[in-house]
Amino acid sequence: MAKTIVGLYDDRATALRVAKDLENAGFGEDHLRMTSHEKGNQTNYDFDVTEAKPAYFTRYGIPEDEADFYAEGVRRGGAIVVARTHDGDAERAADIMAGHNPTRYEDRAAAYKEEGFERYDESADLYSATEAKAERERFADERAERMKEIEEHMKIGKREVVRGGVRLHRYVDTDVEEETLRLREEHVKVDRTAVNRPATAADLDGVFEEKTVEMVERAEEAVVEKETMVTGEVALGKEVNTREETVGGEVRRVRVEVEQIADETFGREAEQFRTHYNTAYGKTDNDYDYYDPAYRYGYAAAGTYGDRDYNGLEGDLRRDYEGRYGDDSAWDDVKDAVRHGWNRAKAAVN
Repeated sequence: MAKTIVGLYDDRATALRVAKDLENAGFGEDHLRMTSHEKGNQTNYDFDVTEAKPAYFTRYGIPEDEADFYAEGVRRGGAIVVARTHDGDAERAADIMAGHNPTRYEDRAAAYKEEGFERYDESADLYSATEAKAERERFADERAERMKEIEEHMKIGKREVVRGGVRLHRYVDTDVEEETLRLREEHVKVDRTAVNRPATAADLDGVFEEKTVEMVERAEEAVVEKETMVTGEVALGKEVNTREETVGGEVRRVRVEVEQIADETFGREAEQFRTHYNTAYGKTDNDYDYYDPAYRYGYAAAGTYGDRDYNGLEGDLRRDYEGRYGDDSAWDDVKDAVRHGWNRAKAAVN
């Protein structure tokens, strides 16, 4: 059963690379179609841009809302690639298209709808070159794939905590102390005796003079006095000890590695790279597999860095390469292979 894979791209140059990669992967010209109203060399896959209407896509089983989207994308300056495949090849074709970052229907259709787009208007004019360029620039950021590099940092400090202690309470206890004392008391006793006898001279001596006689009574009484004595002291103090403790934990870091991936055309250069190996490294102790990653790295880097000059970029390439392959191969050993891969890729483009 046949399946239709459709990819919408923002420019014709990308669509051409997609169609060429599909052809190189074994999809024949009779199974491929592409179109755009952007000027450029026509290919055997091209069909008239005026046919890029919703009906063109629905006849291949594309749902109406997606067909409207693809037609609108072409009207706004995009380029469409259509691949008719068998069931077993559909996934492979989709992977090739996805490798060139097609416009995502979910994202771009939502953006169109925010502008009021509902259905494709066949009476609407095609975008001019200036309008199409502005449209591509507006959505350029949408196509960028981003991964965030994140690090967790641990803050280690100290805080004071209560681990126990001593509390003093003061209570008053009362005891009774007793002692038996012998106390003396004096009492004045008056004895009056009746006498009937003649007074003598002694009795009369001074008898008619006034006189007072007193006798004091004394007594002992118990006296209790309290004397407060300090019998002991309880003091609170602190003994401070310092100890070292190692604390820590796991922190995570999200690290993004950039890997150069050579495109499928690298395989067509394999024989040429082996010829270069025989010439440049044939007398070394290393076999071809030792240098293969360097050829691939240089070949892929040429596509990644576009028109940049190799000499000005070599320092960056060296750091990136050593970060990935430093344990397996030394830059000074393979730098000629990297440059050769770069040059072959540039020559293939030209």
